[in-house]
Amino acid sequence: GCQFISDAIARGAIAILAPSGIQLDRYLDTDTSISLITGINPRLLYAELSARYFASQPDSVAAVTGTNGKSSVAEFVRQLWTLAGVQAASLGTLGLVTPTTTHSSKLTTPDPANLHMRLHQLAQENINHLTLEASSHGLAQHRLDGVRVSVAAFTNLSRDHLEYHGTLENY
Repeated sequence: GCQFISDAIARGAIAILAPSGIQLDRYLDTDTSISLITGINPRLLYAELSARYFASQPDSVAAVTGTNGKSSVAEFVRQLWTLAGVQAASLGTLGLVTPTTTHSSKLTTPDPANLHMRLHQLAQENINHLTLEASSHGLAQHRLDGVRVSVAAFTNLSRDHLEYHGTLENY
């Protein structure tokens, strides 16, 4: 992400989240003032900051991971909760499905700020049960860090994402 610092500043960024050791001097004009937040793992820090900013979350969050079947399991759990008379939602490949609406999503597991904003909105709407898809990419990129998961489910594992994870152990 450091290659985008100059562009972010040109577009009006007021703060930069970057790896430890980054120096903004080479990116700034002398009269420009920008906050710099650094950490060993900026992705993790981004998720933690997002979780603190959007603090409210549904009381019961069920995360579903695995190579295949995440969408089906997440939707089935949402439907079961709904049939039991519980205000429930699901979030993943099918988008955000609530009792009243569906919002499309570009990612199975949204980026941390978007995810935590949606969790906060659900809690504000008294939707206190959520099933969400926890993609292997999302887990590896710390997109779900800060989510208070009550229940986790694992569907299966195949070799589908080894190009990203490198080894089965990493996956």
